[in-house]
Amino acid sequence: RIYWRVVLPSLRPVFFSSLMILSHIAIKSFDLVAAMTAGGPGYSSDLPAMFMYSFTFSRGQMGMGSASAMLMLGAILAILVPYLYSELRSKRHA
Repeated sequence: RIYWRVVLPSLRPVFFSSLMILSHIAIKSFDLVAAMTAGGPGYSSDLPAMFMYSFTFSRGQMGMGSASAMLMLGAILAILVPYLYSELRSKRHA
């Protein structure tokens, strides 16, 4: 009971901040993958940003590339907005 009421709520900010940092690194490391492996061999070094780039520029499917970018933005916002709301609400009431 103490674990669920004390330990997990105190780990929540650490979990969400590390999730945001790791998602930022996954998007940011696009240039390394593009320069070193060009997205290959196979799908071994495939990243979300590499997926968007290949559909938009290599395959010429601008709609698919932009739709995948918007879905990734929506996924990040779906995690970030409730977290920020709960953090700001708890600081306001504390």
